[in-house]
Amino acid sequence: MYFGKPTRVKNAVFAALSFLLSALMFYSWATFDGIPPRAELQAASGKVSWQESGRYGIRFRLEGEPKAFDYASKGNALGLVQNSLSRRDRPVVHVLYDPNSASGPIYSKDTYYSVYELSVAGESVRSHEDIARAWRSDEEVAVWLAALFVLSGLYLS
Repeated sequence: MYFGKPTRVKNAVFAALSFLLSALMFYSWATFDGIPPRAELQAASGKVSWQESGRYGIRFRLEGEPKAFDYASKGNALGLVQNSLSRRDRPVVHVLYDPNSASGPIYSKDTYYSVYELSVAGESVRSHEDIARAWRSDEEVAVWLAALFVLSGLYLS
């Protein structure tokens, strides 16, 4: 992308944009309370009846369960989760999900609940602590990016 020669106005615009992005990232980090405590989560079990992998996670349904679930990419180990959910022998999958986190695409009436623990055939695939650690790590990156954007904003000012 070519923006032409640097000018005072362009530098000021990019500096303001850098400061704004920095503030948003810092706010995200400062307000992050972690994932819901294990005691607040509800359990669901069943064999996988449908799954869909995407860039930001894996969505799936369990037989006999009216809710659909979403394992977010922020939880890490997407390959392991996908392989565990798509086993040929179709073992019973047990999840802990947040009943207050119903969300879905704006172009659809589909609703998905965030998964914060996953086990397959009685063996843990992703524990609550594994997922909590991954989410904290992701939020810590925001602090470093915020600092870099502050520095770039200062430089452009």
